[in-house]
Amino acid sequence: MTAYAVTYAYVPETEEMVATRPSHVEFLSGLHEQGTLLVSGRLTEAEPLGALLIIKGESVDEVSSVMDGDPFFQAGFVAERTVRKWNITFGSIEGAE
Repeated sequence: MTAYAVTYAYVPETEEMVATRPSHVEFLSGLHEQGTLLVSGRLTEAEPLGALLIIKGESVDEVSSVMDGDPFFQAGFVAERTVRKWNITFGSIEGAE
């Protein structure tokens, strides 16, 4: 499996987004428990706010398909998403080549 860097740029936060956050976190937690999500976190201190997720997968298409299931993405709270293969040069993440 290969590591993929997924970046999110969020729309401005709304009450609906706040209400959807628990299901978003549950979705990501499930991916982490499965070993698909290696590490993730919110990107702050710059606009737009967003997130960086490192996902284990076989292709950009596969990772995109998995991330299509994110309730934030489905509800339109992700204004922009990128999925890019990440060739790790220094260090390692367990489970990624």
